[in-house]
Amino acid sequence: MESSSTGLSEGAVTDGVIDPKALRTAVVGIFFSGFGPLMVRNSPVDTAATAFWRVLIALPAAMWLARQGAPLPTTAKALSIASGFLVAADLVLWNRAVVSTTILEATLLATIYPLLVAVGGWLIWRQKITRRLGIGGVLAFGGLIVMTLGPATGQSTVEGNLYAVAAALFYAGCILLTGQLCKVYSTVTVTAWSFVGAALGALPFAWFEENFLPIGVYGWGYMVLYGALTLAAYVLINRSLGKLPTALVAVLGYGQPVIATALAIPLLGEVPGYVDLLGAAIVVVGLVFATRPARSAST
Repeated sequence: MESSSTGLSEGAVTDGVIDPKALRTAVVGIFFSGFGPLMVRNSPVDTAATAFWRVLIALPAAMWLARQGAPLPTTAKALSIASGFLVAADLVLWNRAVVSTTILEATLLATIYPLLVAVGGWLIWRQKITRRLGIGGVLAFGGLIVMTLGPATGQSTVEGNLYAVAAALFYAGCILLTGQLCKVYSTVTVTAWSFVGAALGALPFAWFEENFLPIGVYGWGYMVLYGALTLAAYVLINRSLGKLPTALVAVLGYGQPVIATALAIPLLGEVPGYVDLLGAAIVVVGLVFATRPARSAST
């Protein structure tokens, strides 16, 4: 059970130490999130309905896991639900982007959120950005820009790209809010209540879509699988937010386009070119540089 004292994890965030276990947790969470664009593209229901069912299906398991953590005070519970509404806006807009433009562009534009998180964290809480994290983050973002320069298959649209940018704004707000909550309260409990907000926020948009309900064993099985991936990704990423600087976890999100693009090759036939591969390599180098600690958390 995680402590709910206000001093939880503050040392890990402020003293320059990077917890290697928390870093691995974040990386695995980002890997699971990389399946998102592919799952949305092939979903048996419409975009907002996909957002709704993935979090609703994950909710019971999240609440069951939340029994391991301390109950949230009323204010923290309300803030967690509020973060869920931000998640709902992000998911609805981002899902729409995925089906409106290419996997690469939708994921790339949505991942401007680390920059927004870094700026927001500095403006609101005066959170410092280390030199290594700043250089690594810029390098990784540069790699993403290189990825967009190469030829790619799929239909690119301005509308889809705008959806992705709007999604990034809402997700940045979610990360900033959730990051603060997870440094104080049980991360799995925060995740569970954020799923409540996400389901409530997505429902009004999903309800009026033509394909709202999954049909048959395949449809429901697909959404159960997506719900499981959603639960794993959010629990792991939120757990890492409780141990790592918020900006660092956000920067790790730059790895998602690389994962999504790699998975899109065999599953969707969106084949990247040599320039895309070069950009992906630059992203990896940037993330490795950003996450190499000056000293170990175990010392």
